[in-house]
Amino acid sequence: MTAWPADYLGQVDLEAVLAVLADTHDLDIDGAYPPGLVARLRDLVPGAHVLYRENDLVGRRTPLMIDADGTAVDENDELYWAVGPCPVTVYRSRTGDLTSVRLSDVVSWRSYRETAVYREYFRPGGVDHMLDLGLEAADGRQRTLLFCRQRGDRDFTDRDRTVLELLRPHLRAREARADLRRRAMAATSDGHPDHLASTSRLTPREREIVFLAGAGKTNAEIAAELWLSPATVKKHLENVYLKLGVRNRAAAASRMRAGNTKG
Repeated sequence: MTAWPADYLGQVDLEAVLAVLADTHDLDIDGAYPPGLVARLRDLVPGAHVLYRENDLVGRRTPLMIDADGTAVDENDELYWAVGPCPVTVYRSRTGDLTSVRLSDVVSWRSYRETAVYREYFRPGGVDHMLDLGLEAADGRQRTLLFCRQRGDRDFTDRDRTVLELLRPHLRAREARADLRRRAMAATSDGHPDHLASTSRLTPREREIVFLAGAGKTNAEIAAELWLSPATVKKHLENVYLKLGVRNRAAAASRMRAGNTKG
C-alpha cells in the first residue's frame, strides 16, 4: 500500500503535523498510546473518531482500546470477532503491511456491505469509513490507530493517508525511545541506596545516552538513534561526567552498571 509523497501536502498540513509533534513531545509512549496523544491526532484528520487499538489475533479478541477520553470498552467485542474481523485487520494479518490503509483500499464498497461484519457490527453503529495506521507489535497481535467516520460522511482522502504516513516514523521513534528508556532504567537501577544516590541526579535523557555509550555506540550513532545532534550528545555526556565525578564515557558506563554487581 503506497501513500502519496509528502510534497503532496500543503503548508497547512505540514504545520499541523509539526504542531502535533511539538505539543506531544513530552508524552511517553509506553506500549499503549495515552489519551492526550489520541486526542491530538484528531486535529490531523478532521471529522474522525480516533482509537488506539490492540488486537489479539490468536485469542480473537480486542483486549484494549483507548480513545481521546480514556479507555473505550467495546461491549460488542465478542460479536465483532464472531462475524469478523474487518477487511483491514484481515489485510494486515495477510500482508504484514503497517502503512496507513483505508477500508476502501482493500475492499470494494459493494463487497463490504455484503459481509456479516458490516451488516451486524459496523452498520448498526453507523460506521462506514475507516482509516487505519499500523504500529509495531509482537507476533499474533496487532496495534493500530483507527480513524472512523460515520455514515453520510465522506471517505478518507489520499491527503489523510499521507499525513499519517508522514507522522508514522516519528511515532515509531518515540516508541523506540520509550523502550530504550525502560532498558536504561533496568540496567542502571537495582535499588541499592548508594548506587541510587550516585545516579539519581541524571535525567532520563542522560541515562539513555550513557546506556548507549556503554553499548559501544559513538556520539554520531547515539545522535542518530535519539534524533539529536552529535554536539547535543557531547554536551549531555559532559554533564554526566560532572554529576558522576568521572572523566570519560567508559567510567560513566561503569559507574551506572556498578549497582548491578552489588549485593
